[in-house]
Amino acid sequence: MATIIDVAKKAGVSIKTVSRVMNDHAYVRDDTREKVNRAMRELGYAPSEAARRMRTGKSKLIGMLYGDPSSGYQSRLNHAMLQACSEAGTYLAAGLFDEARGEWKEQLEAFLDRTRADRMVLVPPMCNATILQEALVERNIRYVLVSPSIMTGSTMSVAMDDQQAAREITQYLIQLGHKRIGHISGDPNHVASLLRRQGYEEAIIDAGLPRPDPSLVSEGRFDFRLALDSAERILSQEDRPTAIFAASDDMAAATLIAAGKMGLSVPGDLSIAGFDDTPIAQNIWPALTTIAQPFQEMANEAVRLLNLSDETKGQQKLQILISHELIIRDSCAPPA
Repeated sequence: MATIIDVAKKAGVSIKTVSRVMNDHAYVRDDTREKVNRAMRELGYAPSEAARRMRTGKSKLIGMLYGDPSSGYQSRLNHAMLQACSEAGTYLAAGLFDEARGEWKEQLEAFLDRTRADRMVLVPPMCNATILQEALVERNIRYVLVSPSIMTGSTMSVAMDDQQAAREITQYLIQLGHKRIGHISGDPNHVASLLRRQGYEEAIIDAGLPRPDPSLVSEGRFDFRLALDSAERILSQEDRPTAIFAASDDMAAATLIAAGKMGLSVPGDLSIAGFDDTPIAQNIWPALTTIAQPFQEMANEAVRLLNLSDETKGQQKLQILISHELIIRDSCAPPA
């Protein structure tokens, strides 16, 4: 079995240089780093993670907690993080988080004790919980926020503009000729839900249309069943809307099913738009017009920020805003 001494000899460098490459030291020339990595590959040398942790006091684990693994948003983000970690030579430790429980700090600390992760990704709604950020600071754990409500200060964060994206997709429905547009909102405890509703309302007001009355807006809370009930309630009105913008693709899919149960054709009788561009948006029929969240780009940037050395961190932009994309598909058309 090859040793670090064998790697150093094959690469023509010192053992200390090999150690620096293994520990991602910033001050190693690129050609030297490549020689060492090539030597390790050719010799089949895999450094012990336990030994590396003993040397550096750090692991290669990035931790991430999330609430609902069945949601399209969480599954897309989880896959993107796995891909980003794989490419960066790190590992993702993912765990379930119960938002309904009050012991948020205790859940985080239990996860950290089990995994020994020394870096964390906080996703909505945990990214806006000050108590969790304070707990991570207390334990000297580097963290990055994904889609926080505010991107300020020295805290590392990665996000897209939910409010602007919601405004754009609502504007698209207005440009098609829709004047009565409903909205199925997300969980009111998630900042993204509020931002997407604000974007929807702003687009309608800016277009000179009447402010949406309460009967056109209903909470789906990012839940398929609740969104199904909300859609049926909105569509049961005598003066029903000709279009509905749902704050997630799962809720948009529920709206499409509700319309079918009520004998409405999509997009003939009703246009439907979603948000996130999760697999269901592409696989359901008709395919959903939606906002594509830049999942992979956000994951890549989150991992990059977490892997910054202390020497270079102060020279980097720590708040990253990534652009979204409006995806136009078959679920939307001009009103009949």
